[in-house]
Amino acid sequence: MSNHHLCNVSDIEEEDSKEFFIPKDEKEVSILAVKKDGMISVFLNNCPHLGVPMNLEPNRFLDVEKNFIMCSTHGALFKIDDGECVHGPCMGQNLTQIPHEIRGEELFIDKDL
Repeated sequence: MSNHHLCNVSDIEEEDSKEFFIPKDEKEVSILAVKKDGMISVFLNNCPHLGVPMNLEPNRFLDVEKNFIMCSTHGALFKIDDGECVHGPCMGQNLTQIPHEIRGEELFIDKDL
């Protein structure tokens, strides 16, 4: 796996999310990372319904209860662990997971998104 250092694990608070911009083909790709119960999930910041970014505000991806990733456009809710849509217009579809690994306290993603 060709790796890109994303951040330190501690840079993402428990029950919170963070947005990152990764250079790809002379433009930037937005991805989101979520930490819940000590586990980190990483997804492409792209709603499967309309292909729009999930957030309106920087680093804000979770619903009020912090149990789901929420698309701010239509309120669709996605499971944090695997990105499956459980509520909204894209039911049954999934966010695109980004392969990642944690080495020590560092979070890395596959550079070849």
